[in-house]
Amino acid sequence: MSKPTIVLVPGAWHRPQHLHKVVDGLEKAGYEAQAVALASVDASPPATSWDKDAEGVRDVILKNLDAGKDVIVIAHSYGGFVMSEAVKGLGKKARQDGDGPKAGVLRLIYMCAVAPRKGETVQDKTFPRTEEEAKLAESQMKSMKIGEDGSMRPSPEDAEAASQQLYNRCSPEDIEAAIAQIGTFSIGPLLVPATYTAYLEIPSTYILCENDRAFAPSAQERIIAEGEGAFDVVRCQEGHSPYLSNPGLIVDVIRKAAGEDI
Repeated sequence: MSKPTIVLVPGAWHRPQHLHKVVDGLEKAGYEAQAVALASVDASPPATSWDKDAEGVRDVILKNLDAGKDVIVIAHSYGGFVMSEAVKGLGKKARQDGDGPKAGVLRLIYMCAVAPRKGETVQDKTFPRTEEEAKLAESQMKSMKIGEDGSMRPSPEDAEAASQQLYNRCSPEDIEAAIAQIGTFSIGPLLVPATYTAYLEIPSTYILCENDRAFAPSAQERIIAEGEGAFDVVRCQEGHSPYLSNPGLIVDVIRKAAGEDI
């Protein structure tokens, strides 16, 4: 059986290079893997919607489907919203017709990621609802640098805050490299509602990170509960960047999603 292509979607501020450890692990296991750049990162003027991000991811997926290759998509943080929009109508089941089987998206993997329902925004999914979540949100805003054009990025002058919020449980070397690669992002994409509830139509996995200090585990738990059984759930002790702190775990989750017995 041929292996599906793996498409990886980074989160806000982040680039394909941040996901290199997972890409390398997948390629060593015999998979084609491609991480997609988000148009909203370093956009000038700042992006007002997620639409260009979703278009870019969808284009990569469609190139593989048109070549007859099934696809699994994995997304991190904000990237989960983008992934959800990008796969609309592309699930394996939705693409079948009377002319025989067609390639399609086999599974979505949300890696401590936003998984919206139709009509919800990223802000809706991340708005703090507990005291602990409010503390996390306040800490994140204090460490943000706001540009004159309204773009945001974790302040390079406060690398310690970024390391604790985004990269806890990662090595000092990986933290330094990750912070150096961060770009700018804007609030616009966080405020535009979803048009589709992807996980109701395409089989989905949720990787919940118990020590996440950027996207509270309690908020991740709410997403899982809202799915009402739609998600296969993988719980781990990682922080917000398991693709750096434990890439082997992420590679194994993907390989299992592809049908490997490992």
